[in-house]
Amino acid sequence: LHKWMQHFIFFLHRLALCEKALAEYLDTKRLAFPRFYFISSADLLDILSNGTNPHQVQRHLSKLFDNMASMKFQTEGDDEPTKMALGMYSKEDEYVNFREPCDCDGQVGKA
Repeated sequence: LHKWMQHFIFFLHRLALCEKALAEYLDTKRLAFPRFYFISSADLLDILSNGTNPHQVQRHLSKLFDNMASMKFQTEGDDEPTKMALGMYSKEDEYVNFREPCDCDGQVGKA
């Protein structure tokens, strides 16, 4: 039992180091885009891990921007949405067209 306790303490210490490193990484992203301070670390991790897929990231829009629910994307011939955003919807389903299409291609958190 004593050896198991030593292993447990060792892994607990390693977990604490990983958590600290992750918190520092997320802080760098929050410094780069201050609206990330309004969301939980779990939500931020989800945004960053799905960063090249704007359709997955848009579920977090209402947490980042007041009354923004989703975005409308241009579709291809087979009705598959592209990464080109045409406008945005409010929580009341009001639609605002962008002046120009917004290319949402690329990684979230990269300047």
